[in-house]
Amino acid sequence: MTSSKQSPRFAASRDDVVAAVHSAFPEKDRDAVLGILDLYGTQSWERERERVQVAIVELSAGDEDKLRYLVEAAKHDYRDILCWQETGPLSPAEGESLQQKARDLIARWGKPQR
Repeated sequence: MTSSKQSPRFAASRDDVVAAVHSAFPEKDRDAVLGILDLYGTQSWERERERVQVAIVELSAGDEDKLRYLVEAAKHDYRDILCWQETGPLSPAEGESLQQKARDLIARWGKPQR
């Protein structure tokens, strides 16, 4: 595989999670980061624990605050994390286009039906 991103059907292990943490975070923060990551996967509906944890680490880019945010996002819907990992970041133009579509939809909601 030529991409650093894993395939959508990637089955991760705890060793993969630890390796991702070692790659992205300084040694002094690793135990704390693993503790934060382990908040995901404690409930029966929090699926694909290790795969999602690896994705969270990749998306966090070594930022512990972002890691916390992503763990919370995963607890609401883990599929968001996997989608964000697979699709990568939006360009500013793509982001603006999506925001404009959302604004247009919201504006239409306020208009009476004919």
